[in-house]
Amino acid sequence: MDIQEVLQLTSSDRFIPELEATDKEGVLAEMADALLAGSPIGNKETILEMLKSREALGSTAVGPDVAFPHGRTLATQDLIIVVARSSKGVAFESVDGGPTHLFFMLIAPPQDTGNQYIRSLAILTEKMQDDAVRDAALQADGYDKFCQSLTEE
Repeated sequence: MDIQEVLQLTSSDRFIPELEATDKEGVLAEMADALLAGSPIGNKETILEMLKSREALGSTAVGPDVAFPHGRTLATQDLIIVVARSSKGVAFESVDGGPTHLFFMLIAPPQDTGNQYIRSLAILTEKMQDDAVRDAALQADGYDKFCQSLTEE
């Protein structure tokens, strides 16, 4: 699995170029709305409860600037990724104490025979450690440019 395959798990419908939310709970809700708009998942509260339970274990904002809210649920049969950005940044209880600007929400089924969920999370985490890639992703104009920022060497 590579970044190209990971990006196939998202879409322009699941890309929020500028979040309206100004706090952690709002970010999760806004991203859940984007998730539900383009999928057969029908219960926002189920998704939010799962995400909040995961966040209660420890923030998924690993810094710098990036958070990976994620979890497993019976509400989906496939791994789905929602991407969002906030130019102002959101206090997301990041381990580095700074605001979070990039969010990758991964929602996976409990059974994931190919470990797509963990592998996708690892690939995205590794990509976001690169300052140049992260900066390009933050400044990309639109979904296609965003994807291009993650795939260019």
